[in-house]
Amino acid sequence: MLEMKFSGFLYVFAIALCLLKSATCKDALPAKRFKVNLDADPLERWEPVLKNFDVSLLQDVMDTLLKEYVKNKELIALAEVIGKDLDRYFPYPYGDEIRGISNFYNMKLGDLVLGNLAYDLSAWNSNRFKGRACTSIVTVDENGGLIHARNLDYVVGDELRNIIAEIEFHKNGETVFIGTTYVGYVGLLTAAKPNKFSLTGDQRNTGFLWENILAALEKSWPTMLMAREVITNAENYESAIEMLQNAKTIAPMYFIVGGLKPQEGAIVVRDRWGAVNVTRMIDTSHKWFVVETNYDPWKPPPPTDDRRDAAVKSMNEFGQDKMNPDNLYKVMSTPPVFNSETTYTTVMSAANMSLYHTMIRWDHPTEN
Repeated sequence: MLEMKFSGFLYVFAIALCLLKSATCKDALPAKRFKVNLDADPLERWEPVLKNFDVSLLQDVMDTLLKEYVKNKELIALAEVIGKDLDRYFPYPYGDEIRGISNFYNMKLGDLVLGNLAYDLSAWNSNRFKGRACTSIVTVDENGGLIHARNLDYVVGDELRNIIAEIEFHKNGETVFIGTTYVGYVGLLTAAKPNKFSLTGDQRNTGFLWENILAALEKSWPTMLMAREVITNAENYESAIEMLQNAKTIAPMYFIVGGLKPQEGAIVVRDRWGAVNVTRMIDTSHKWFVVETNYDPWKPPPPTDDRRDAAVKSMNEFGQDKMNPDNLYKVMSTPPVFNSETTYTTVMSAANMSLYHTMIRWDHPTEN
């Protein structure tokens, strides 16, 4: 009942929000859920998902990414180097999963490699790529449990909203974790592991492009593949944080982790070679929630992007005694936390997987 009530609320609330903004705007829609069998051949395991999405939708995304990155020859060169030696940079089974998607759609392997490296090619200290790129919140709810929510913002949102899907990853007939992703992307941006932990990633722009290239050539993990490795292998909240601290990745990142117990929420602030800081919920001034956007937690956000302050304000207005999945979704739907680049909103809880719901934000504001 709780699952049906919460899902229904998301849909009704999204429509109401849309009507308040504009009589002509689209409605938010629940993301469709599919199953991926991890016992299947990696070359074939994504086919039950792929057959539900026309290749033209994925090609639109790839074409947009190519137009975005073709201006920078170094970025294209990096993708080409990785594509020529895929198994070296995309450890098994991920290289084969990308090959399988390429074969199914008859798409260029290089295009799919570029799409799977989109984050790693853009996360560095460049004015060109700065901007809103996600909000994540982990909070203690009114009953003392934990809820984790995220908005994923991206500049090519119009194309990406067409290929959003929830994926149940199965092994030995059981669900091992659930994630939200863009079809064709084998890494994970948002995921929860039943009775273990939940995980989201927010972009961190620091350092230089040459550092990303160097990290890639040193066989560091593509950042979101490392997130999938953590979801796959970590067995609890603390072990997830430990793995996120120690791994080497191509790009810097904020990883936000939620556990099972009150105050088990943390932001792992990473550069390319490991963690530089871990901010835990108990370390914050409010103690019952933690918010991350795209700025180091110990620094004030820039005046031009006040999503963190807006989220904190909204959380405090509700208060812990009224915090629940419905109200957390409202926080995530409050501008500027919710903005023209928001592609989807996910609300989840590792302790209660029936709460896992993703709404595709076709109802996004039309202006920043």
